[in-house]
Amino acid sequence: MKKKVMTLVILGLLLLSFLTGQNQAGPQQKLRLVTTIFPLTELVRAVSVDRAEILQLIPTSAEVHTFQLRPSDLKILAEADLLICVGGHLEPWLEKVEKSLNNKKLKTIRFFDYLSTVNYPGLKPEDPHLWLDFQADCLLVEKIIEELTILDPPGASMYKKRGQELLNELKSIDEEYQKTIACCQQKDLIIAGHQAFGYLASRYGLQQVALTGPNPEAQPSPRKLQEIINLIKTRQLKAIFYESSTPPAYAQTIARETGVKLYGLSTGVNLTRSEIEKKIGFLELMKRNLETLKKGLGCK
Repeated sequence: MKKKVMTLVILGLLLLSFLTGQNQAGPQQKLRLVTTIFPLTELVRAVSVDRAEILQLIPTSAEVHTFQLRPSDLKILAEADLLICVGGHLEPWLEKVEKSLNNKKLKTIRFFDYLSTVNYPGLKPEDPHLWLDFQADCLLVEKIIEELTILDPPGASMYKKRGQELLNELKSIDEEYQKTIACCQQKDLIIAGHQAFGYLASRYGLQQVALTGPNPEAQPSPRKLQEIINLIKTRQLKAIFYESSTPPAYAQTIARETGVKLYGLSTGVNLTRSEIEKKIGFLELMKRNLETLKKGLGCK
């Protein structure tokens, strides 16, 4: 009897020791991931799910080209495990900030630089809107899966599973764009603003004609406005597009002169108040863009 009691006591002590050790170890700390813009946040979140804490530097309501870091952002970067940014000309302030950080563990994925290293044929050095090319997005997702697996080996199988689901969805959207736009009557993508949709146009066989170049702050000249008006009249175009998060002043001027219809397209970065309130995701915005293009370009 004493032997049985002693055995039970020992087992109880071992169990208590195990539970105490578990409590001291605590839950595994989540990865700290930092992104710069909404499309990158959405892609990273879809892969990492609940194994990471994701912080986005540039709010979806802010203008990405004129954004300035806050002191709190420096603290976020100083404690981060992985930074995912676009690179190129989109975040010119970021590289200098990185060099000033005392964070040796921080790894960085620069979308533009990564596409350069894999010799992506569709890369446009003058255009930072890479995320509007879904084939390029697939390459980025594969890189995200790779880096998260290195940082967090126990989550490898989940990253691979979730990442493959996201890749399948991106490929499906890409195929739908290819199929739909191939049947469009109008191939001229007239943008009453800066050249934000070059990747989308190149990928799907459209010709982007914009009022201004890559600088979103540039103002079109009267001569350029007249060129666009003449082009619409000569080719008997039916639609003009503008970035949906900005006032369509120039688009309205051109529409009055030509009688074309106005259509808003989203870059997926600066969301409207309604989109933010409804928590519309990046891929949903891209699906809406396709429906808009279908109407505006006369796609069967």
